[in-house]
Amino acid sequence: MQVEGDLGSLELDGNVRVQAQRYRLKSQHLHLERGPRGVEADGSAEVAFCTCDEPPVRLRVSHATLAPPTDALFVSPRLEVGGVPVFWLPGLWLRAPTRLGLTFPRLSYRGEDGFFAGGGAYFPLQVVDGRVTKSLTVGAGAYLLRGARLEAELDTEGSRSRVAWDHLQQSALELDAHGSAPLSEATFAYRLDALRGARAAIVSSSLEVSARRTDRLRVSVSHVDEVALGFGVRADAARGGALRDLGAAGPELYLGAARGLGDSVSYDVFALARSTVTTGSHSQTELFQRGTLSAKLRPGPLGIDLTTAQSSLLQVNEYRSQGLLRGGLQARVGLPLLRHFGSVTHFLEPVIVARGLVDATPRGSQLNDERTLLAAGGIDSSLGQRSSRQALAFTLRAGALEHAGSTQLVGITRTSVDSHWVGVAQSFALLGQSPAMVSLSRVRMGRADGLHLSLRADGASHGSPARARVLFDESWFDPARPFLDRNGWSAGSELTVPWTRTFSTSASVDYDLSGRELLAAWGGLGYRHPCGCLAVASFVGHRVGRGGPGAFDAWVGFDLAP
Repeated sequence: MQVEGDLGSLELDGNVRVQAQRYRLKSQHLHLERGPRGVEADGSAEVAFCTCDEPPVRLRVSHATLAPPTDALFVSPRLEVGGVPVFWLPGLWLRAPTRLGLTFPRLSYRGEDGFFAGGGAYFPLQVVDGRVTKSLTVGAGAYLLRGARLEAELDTEGSRSRVAWDHLQQSALELDAHGSAPLSEATFAYRLDALRGARAAIVSSSLEVSARRTDRLRVSVSHVDEVALGFGVRADAARGGALRDLGAAGPELYLGAARGLGDSVSYDVFALARSTVTTGSHSQTELFQRGTLSAKLRPGPLGIDLTTAQSSLLQVNEYRSQGLLRGGLQARVGLPLLRHFGSVTHFLEPVIVARGLVDATPRGSQLNDERTLLAAGGIDSSLGQRSSRQALAFTLRAGALEHAGSTQLVGITRTSVDSHWVGVAQSFALLGQSPAMVSLSRVRMGRADGLHLSLRADGASHGSPARARVLFDESWFDPARPFLDRNGWSAGSELTVPWTRTFSTSASVDYDLSGRELLAAWGGLGYRHPCGCLAVASFVGHRVGRGGPGAFDAWVGFDLAP
């Protein structure tokens, strides 16, 4: 090291290392001088973004200006990956998250849409104590001059909102926003998930995003004390509708309360009033009410659970009014038995369950009712370790179901396994002599954080699967709970292979067994350097609707600050 007399510059020779915040320079000769922006480093040098001896990604530059903690400017940077040059720029300006800057360019191949390239800008809107609490990211790109995409994302400590407009012969508008904020004595919350326009059904590479049936908007202000009171705006529309089609939208007011009445009795009540206007100026008013009363009795060794539930729905529009009254009663009697075998606990409970449902629909001056009665018996059993959450649970029940004047035999099995190496969640129901089947299955083989294979299968056959809802404890009275609503079978699998501590691959496939059609197939790899200076993620896949069988989507992403 040679020091100038005025202490304004340094000459460094040999194995030179200069550290400035998260940037590290290595060189055989550097001339350092204090400049108006920071420290000027003149001379060929390697720039790393971490402290490891052999960084996977580095820049080779001829001149650097280091202005910590916010900026670093490089002249003639050459990007090297594993020591191999892959990219060159005449200049590069890197900025901290607290400063305005450009985002990393985006490049992908999107099936029959072709190549897509884009970039964006980042705006830190609010910085508190060196921490970004609100930021805006905007981006734009093009499909080889045949189309374009514009998007913006706003992030705060309590919310995230993203909007994107995609156009290629046709247009699609993507909206995804959620957040909440405390008010003086209430809470404001919103949730928006929408995909609109003629291109909406094919714009996303994700099968799960495209397969959602409904676009939804919820905005509410609520106060929760002993009573929950809220006011909001709600909108629902079919997924992928026209941009101007807002579906059914309007205000709603809701009121609810739930509490215990002593040690064994509790109640839960809820009421909702909603007014909606659909596209075409058709208006409708809905009044909904639900209440449940539950009691848990313990006479001697028995456990008795009684639940009575009631709900009503009234819909009024300019043409007609219609309503639905529903009443339900459930009685569950069990004999819980528990035994310990060292560190292993075995639970066994013979159970008898009886349920009754009555749905009444007004028809003029009369009520047309539809009754469903279930009587079943069986066992609930589980085996697990007291010192951990690993357990095996099994439920087996059989009985009779009476619906619309006909009686049929029913059976249900449920299996659950929760362990380090195996995970199972399977439900199977069988109804009638010419059996109608409903099956919901999830299986994981291998550790969740290691090598594992996930299998999934869902389906129903021979009749409406909605009839099987009454067989399941969690959905017997709640028609709004998601459930299969049509016949058909589908299956899927996902394999995750962590080859090393830093490198892993994944592959997944979903198939429509009834329609004999491939729904989606994709694969990807991920890499994360041990010192945390680099993360790489990639994707290549195909899904139904995204072009022909040979069309696929692909992208790769790099993160130098994971």
